Amino acid sequence: MKKDKFLYGLIIALILMLIGSTWYNRVQQNKMQEKIEESNKVIISMDKTTKESEGQYSKLVDYFKTEKELNKQLRLENKKLFKTIKNQNEKLLMINNTIVSMKSQIEEGFGSIDKTDTNIIDLKLKYPKEGESFINWSGYVNRKTAFYKGEWSFGKLPLKIVMTETDGGLWKSRLVGPEWLVVDSIQINSLPLNKPEVKKQYGLMLGGGYYHSLDKTQVNEFSIGGGINLNNHKFILNITTNNTIGFSYYYNILNFSKK
Repeated sequence: MKKDKFLYGLIIALILMLIGSTWYNRVQQNKMQEKIEESNKVIISMDKTTKESEGQYSKLVDYFKTEKELNKQLRLENKKLFKTIKNQNEKLLMINNTIVSMKSQIEEGFGSIDKTDTNIIDLKLKYPKEGESFINWSGYVNRKTAFYKGEWSFGKLPLKIVMTETDGGLWKSRLVGPEWLVVDSIQINSLPLNKPEVKKQYGLMLGGGYYHSLDKTQVNEFSIGGGINLNNHKFILNITTNNTIGFSYYYNILNFSKK
């Protein structure tokens, strides 16, 4: 009888130790995650707009902003757009403020003298170069009066924005454009990534088993049992053919997944 009480006590103690260990590990994981996030905040605050190649620039995304902070920022920067988003019941997720300019360059050449009026010099200016021009000016200059007249026209400006995640879990945004495009600064504020909500999973279990006794004085036995599955916790009640009843607790400590 004392031996049975000792075994029962030992089993209960082991179960309590397992539950306590699981709780402690979860607390430690949360603390570690908080430290990682604080470290990421420091890295993001120190990051500057980086030129990776001609026309290609990158900047880390500050994804630690709250919805209230983003709304306040947009309301201050563009009140009209803020009202539009609010009236259409949309949720603000990200604000990207980018300042771009173009490379300066010196051009020289000759215009063409108008055949009907030698005081008129026809000019056609293209930036950045012929065949790939984004800015065009076509007009004339009167060399006698210095009067000029012309038309500005603009080509297409191809831009590509690519979002990636680094090995450290940081978001990086890239702006890619023509080689003559210069990005002076990029500032991107965003809401955090939506973490998948862990739903509690309940389930019922039913099964049986066979026990082979290592003690020759004891007979072998069959069992039937049922229990509850709660996430990683399993509570099982067993009844055996030797007129014994028992309770088991199992905790899933490791999952394997095939990618």
